Amino acid sequence: MEALFSTVVIATSVWVLIDARTIGVEKGQLSGLADIGPWGWFFVCLFLWIVGFPYYLAKRPELKRINGKD
Repeated sequence: MEALFSTVVIATSVWVLIDARTIGVEKGQLSGLADIGPWGWFFVCLFLWIVGFPYYLAKRPELKRINGKD
């Protein structure tokens, strides 16, 4: 069970990194805690997955809108 959870955390964190880079996320686009670049999102999701991954998913539409990727 732990191996499955670890695999999910790593896979979704890598997806966040790739997705953030594809969208064009850069530091300075948002204010507050979400003001991080793709690698920042990756590490937040990797080490604080239970909070970081849902937070990225919540901010993703705003990041897409900012970067014209709607």
